[in-house]
Amino acid sequence: MKAYGMELRERVLHARAHGQSAQAVARQFSLSKRSVERYWKRYQETGEAAAGKMGGHRRSKLAPHDATLREWIGQRPDLTLGELQQRCRAQLQVRLGTTALWHRLERLGLSYKKNAARRRATPARAASRARPLVAAAGAVGRPAARVPR
Repeated sequence: MKAYGMELRERVLHARAHGQSAQAVARQFSLSKRSVERYWKRYQETGEAAAGKMGGHRRSKLAPHDATLREWIGQRPDLTLGELQQRCRAQLQVRLGTTALWHRLERLGLSYKKNAARRRATPARAASRARPLVAAAGAVGRPAARVPR
């Protein structure tokens, strides 16, 4: 969402300063009454009409603890996100969700990757859905028998 321009803000403040109610100014400039009230309050408190900062980058709560995370994973590479989350809460007094923890580990290059043997293995569910084998026909012209499951 983009902030309204300075010209509109100044016109709103000018109308409000000349005694018009917030409701009347809001109708005149097609704004909400609440926006007019916020502009007026900000102008009275700071003397500024400009919009405040919107959005921005939020730093990770774990940024100061990168070395600790590396150490924990170096000592025990099979730690789960849940276990790391509990350690962060207990030892670092940092509460965060598993997604935030995952993003921090990704940024540090500490993401867990499955080993090559696991990637080659076929899941049991996929194997059970395989088509049944067809036994070789005993005689020519005879249909092949299906092997029971």
